Amino acid sequence: MKKIVYIVCMLMLLCSCNNRTVYTDFHSLPASGWHQDSVLSYSISEADSSSVYEVLLLLRHTDTYGYQNLWLFVDEYVDSVLIHQDTIEAMLADEYGRWLGSGRHRYELPLLYDDSYYFSSSNTHTFRIRQGMRTDCLQGITEVGMIIQYKDGQE
Repeated sequence: MKKIVYIVCMLMLLCSCNNRTVYTDFHSLPASGWHQDSVLSYSISEADSSSVYEVLLLLRHTDTYGYQNLWLFVDEYVDSVLIHQDTIEAMLADEYGRWLGSGRHRYELPLLYDDSYYFSSSNTHTFRIRQGMRTDCLQGITEVGMIIQYKDGQE
């Protein structure tokens, strides 16, 4: 089942046209690691609240990452008001330790966050992401990105 979800996410990412993408941003993490108190922030202004979107997180990591999964805490704000909190478990490897993402030594894994997302208003929306692993400084995660695109037929 996990492989099917991964394949569907990859196809969505690879088949997406530039005119569907409304927002893309990546944060590179320091070589020293991703500290538990380090927050990655993604802000979208002037969002169209009448359209439906797909929100993807793109995780990039090396083969030195020491875990099978990655817990993420995602907080969503409109202007400065917290409107939604989420906890996500991203599976980066299967039960045999094989990486699920594409690549060699450096892997990339798209994670579908929401396939029918609506912005609640046209005000600035900010997503803040923290790693939720039980380690102060997480090694091996190199980048975290967010891609927001119109859902099929919404261009």
